[in-house]
Amino acid sequence: MKQQMQPTVSIIIPVYNGSNYLQEAIDSALAQTYPNCEILVINDGSCDEGKTEAIALSYGDRIRYFKKENGGVASALNMGIRQMTGEYFSWLSHDDVYYPNKVKREVQAILASGDPTKLVQCEYDFYDEDTGTYTPTDFSKTYTIGQLTNSVFSVLQLQSHACCALIHKSHFDRVGMFDEGLKTVQDIEMWFRLFRGQRSLFVPERLYKVREHAEAGNHTIPSYYSETCRLYKNLIGQMSDQEVTSIWGSTFCFYTRMNGFLRSYGLEDEEIESHVLAKEKSETDIKNESYLKQIFQSKKIYIFGAGQYGMRVLYELKVRGIQVDGFLDNNPQREGQRIQGVSCYMPEKELESNGDAAVIVAVRNCKTILSQLDKLHVADVFLKSDIEKIMYEEEITNV
Repeated sequence: MKQQMQPTVSIIIPVYNGSNYLQEAIDSALAQTYPNCEILVINDGSCDEGKTEAIALSYGDRIRYFKKENGGVASALNMGIRQMTGEYFSWLSHDDVYYPNKVKREVQAILASGDPTKLVQCEYDFYDEDTGTYTPTDFSKTYTIGQLTNSVFSVLQLQSHACCALIHKSHFDRVGMFDEGLKTVQDIEMWFRLFRGQRSLFVPERLYKVREHAEAGNHTIPSYYSETCRLYKNLIGQMSDQEVTSIWGSTFCFYTRMNGFLRSYGLEDEEIESHVLAKEKSETDIKNESYLKQIFQSKKIYIFGAGQYGMRVLYELKVRGIQVDGFLDNNPQREGQRIQGVSCYMPEKELESNGDAAVIVAVRNCKTILSQLDKLHVADVFLKSDIEKIMYEEEITNV
């Protein structure tokens, strides 16, 4: 990359009581192979006896440090945007990590496009702190690049991670700043405004590590799920059938997917449900549904994983007329429970008497589960992504 082709990228790290992870995040920002970065750490009123501040100050002039009264992540990000001198904005959560080529690969993609204001996103890894395991997103193996870069397709499917994007500063003039009234979903709301109507770019490489741990906001902030549901209803309500069809290809697919998300978050909404029932299936919907029914014909169907992913798969199969016979889960506390009307079983007990079963694995870290099913000699095993690919594929070629 020639010197004149190296626009400054401002990496913004908002932090509140983050002494346990902040150093690793800053180090990953400083380790970027792209040479023209500035790093801004915004301390959002931490109250941890100065531990967070001490870590930030230890970097001296290698970073720019700002301290403010506590106002939430959105207010810290807005301060960072106002203070940044770079042409591009890149958000790094204090408990996550950039891989060394994150900024470089995204800048390269933007410059190669010929449009310096193009929005860009990438694949990423989920890191489970309890188990030490990594799970790649691999969205580009389930969806086409055309789908992933089409307006808010990725945003509303919760595939867009805010810290995996690179944003030209002009977009904040176009859509405004982060909504400081939102405490947990400010990223989704902002990304909806940013990406709506845009044809973005997608780098099919894992360039970011999302750390999953007990202190994350979705575990510690009580309003997370209710705020997410309210926001989703609001965003869905803004979209016309014409806009939905231009992005998803089918209003039936869109409302089915969105209602599956909401139900997995605990909201059974009659208005959204009525949209699902009212929308006619397209020819492609009918063809893909027929293909799914062929796959599962004469088999008992189980979903491995009775959490949010499993509930979404259950709903999407149900509205397509495919009956699920049970959930499988290794958590003994779930044995015998009925989840959205379907019983949950321990895998070994249930599969011993149902050898001809088809199992859909709907958990994030599936390697252990796949090994478990192999030992149980289950032949017909599908990943959640396999089923989604069929549901949302534009053409099925091997019927």
